[in-house]
Amino acid sequence: MTDITLRQLEYFISVLDRGSVSDAAKDCNVSQASVSSALAQLEKRLKVTLIARGPARRARPTSAGREFGIHARSILSNVSDAVESLNDESSILQGPLRIGCIPTAAPRMLPATASQFGRLHPQIDLSFVEAHPLTVQQMILHGEVDVAVMYRKQVQMEGITQHTLAEVQLHALVSADHPVADRAGVDIAELIDDPLILLDSPPTAELLVSQIRGVGYEPSVRWLIPNAETIRSMVGLGLGFSLANAVPHPDTVTFQGMPVRYLPVTNPEFSNAIVGVTMAGTRLSKKLRAALDILRTTAADTDPHRWREQTAP
Repeated sequence: MTDITLRQLEYFISVLDRGSVSDAAKDCNVSQASVSSALAQLEKRLKVTLIARGPARRARPTSAGREFGIHARSILSNVSDAVESLNDESSILQGPLRIGCIPTAAPRMLPATASQFGRLHPQIDLSFVEAHPLTVQQMILHGEVDVAVMYRKQVQMEGITQHTLAEVQLHALVSADHPVADRAGVDIAELIDDPLILLDSPPTAELLVSQIRGVGYEPSVRWLIPNAETIRSMVGLGLGFSLANAVPHPDTVTFQGMPVRYLPVTNPEFSNAIVGVTMAGTRLSKKLRAALDILRTTAADTDPHRWREQTAP
């Protein structure tokens, strides 16, 4: 395998991530011809087609390319870790770091994380991917992201290690004129007769319905909606209530400017945690440790209990 070089693997992975040879060339700061030549040499050596060229010169991996990409990422990651291990005394972190996140947690976690990295580790090439829980787990297992943020009860796949970032409390989202709107907390039994509007992001709705049934109630699910902002607007209009682990600032209103209320659900059965997940067996490099530390700080800074304390009279 002496004909295969790390540079070829680097260009190949860049094409996978960027979706075209031209974008990969810009990312790697080389010419398109260099990337194309490296890909051709790699495919010739392996005797398989790794990249299929589609319309508008877009590049998509073949089945062989996807499989090889998993191993190529692992090789590059191991080499990076090996180099890093020789420089453990250095406080400077650099190179790429890919963070995945479920859409409901992204507004809470990603902006402050990006800001912290920019301030503390400006030489890190940080990138983000938002995807549904099942997808981000697949991306972890395929080496497409280094760490992903989700909720503990959403983790369903083998081969993943969980790192607790913060405990979370489920909240009920109700309209500002709902009978329980001014309460400090609510039992799920007090809302069970209302229509329920849930986020359509598997397995989120299924898990919540199962938990409600587990405490002895049958929810009346009115709609499954893929957008949290749309759900907030529907609740603001009094069309039902919803449930969420991600709680925005108390001043948040709907798209139409209507106030809503997020009330802690007091049933202990609904406890959960926000976690960072990595591929099982992966060495926690300095970059990954820094990422987990920053994610924990972000989770603590956006804890809804802190906001309630800050806004209390």
